[in-house]
Amino acid sequence: MNELPPGYLLRRPEPVDAPGIVALLVACDIADYGRPDSTLEDLQADWAHPRFDRSRDTWMVVAPDRAIVGYAWAWDRVPHIDVQSDLYVLPDHRGKGIEQVLLDLLEGRGREHAAAAPPQAGVHLAMFAKLGSTLAALLESRGYSHVRTYLRMTIDLKAGFPAPGAPEGIEIRPFRRGIDERAVHSAIEESFADHFRFAAEPHDEWVSRREGHADFDPDLWFVAWEGVEAVGAVLPYAFGDLGWVRELGVRARWRGRGIGKALLLETFRVFETRRLDRVSLGVDAENASGATRLYVGVGMREEERHDLYHLAIRGAR
Repeated sequence: MNELPPGYLLRRPEPVDAPGIVALLVACDIADYGRPDSTLEDLQADWAHPRFDRSRDTWMVVAPDRAIVGYAWAWDRVPHIDVQSDLYVLPDHRGKGIEQVLLDLLEGRGREHAAAAPPQAGVHLAMFAKLGSTLAALLESRGYSHVRTYLRMTIDLKAGFPAPGAPEGIEIRPFRRGIDERAVHSAIEESFADHFRFAAEPHDEWVSRREGHADFDPDLWFVAWEGVEAVGAVLPYAFGDLGWVRELGVRARWRGRGIGKALLLETFRVFETRRLDRVSLGVDAENASGATRLYVGVGMREEERHDLYHLAIRGAR
């Protein structure tokens, strides 16, 4: 078991620590990607995940001056099987052994999940790290494999974008809270069913994780209908001055008709009316449905790359 440098302390976070943790996350965002990308609302949403237990799934490292300099968390997004984890260390405190200590704890939590998983199931720990970074090198030295790259794509709405418009026979309508949840949940789940790392969610959990976020605004969501059938949806959020498309999906049978483009352009229109200039989303670089081509075609450009690493805790039996 690795040890922290002298004077550093490891403990579980409390709610009062949340602002200090967010400050750490923002400092890491700026150091690694050049811009802040974390908020208190995001952290609170992480802590509100189903099955998440802050007393078992989070750790923080405090420096001798009482500053929070390290943070890690793990969540079994697929119960006991696909364990999403993240690790952050302030740039000035990297390379002192803090990363190794936090990785030991994350991997230990992964093994606890493996012990509770069905006997035939494979179990892995997943973590994002910037390709070529010291964290990525450390992960590789511990047996992690680089399995995927995700692109963050962005558009500056001030530069212009195509005019919105629905394909023939399709109507783009605002989301109706309390009415459309089941139809939208079904459409999104079907749209992503063939994607890498897809994990079906029970309806109540799906709704809670989206509508329970502090920045949820039903007026930003849109649904594509063919008659009485929901065939696609877009679920955006406004985070300060950034518009973020959390999910955009079209059911397989309706693809190739321009419905995804229509939903995205409607999102751009609404964000423009709210005077947000920048809209971003994430996409799997190996997405087989042509999503990346769609995004480039409406004026979006690649802004960042986020690399996903897996550690096999237990192979499938």
